[in-house]
Amino acid sequence: MNWTEYREQLIKNIVVLSSEHRLDFAIKICEKLLPDYKTFYNECKWGDLDLLTDGLILCKQNANGLDSDVKTVERLISRIEEITPDMEDFEEVSGSLALNSANAMSETLNFILDNKTERITDIGSFSYDSAFFKAGEFNTKLSDAEVENEI
Repeated sequence: MNWTEYREQLIKNIVVLSSEHRLDFAIKICEKLLPDYKTFYNECKWGDLDLLTDGLILCKQNANGLDSDVKTVERLISRIEEITPDMEDFEEVSGSLALNSANAMSETLNFILDNKTERITDIGSFSYDSAFFKAGEFNTKLSDAEVENEI
């Protein structure tokens, strides 16, 4: 499935979900991408894995009905943005994967605050990008189009 097909299908699937199911979807992606940040953190000795873990805990608590203080969520988003790798500084694939992981967490936390469907679409996009990077990393001789077919 290429990027355009994926995005179209993602949007179709997301718009019919309730807000609760959208949050659950975002949390699942964050859980899936968190190990990528851990790998980056261990390789580059940069960032703060605990902040992403704290974000995931807060998201799960919110999904279970425990409302979060807006200021607490905003502070956590700000702190996660500080430990989101800049690709100008970290050019490794692990940096790109960590960027997607941190961005997915930030967007999930923002979704808790504003309930914007576009955030969930963006989170799904981070998941696709990560799958694309990983497929390309393992299949270095494939073109981008061939990598898309591997996803």
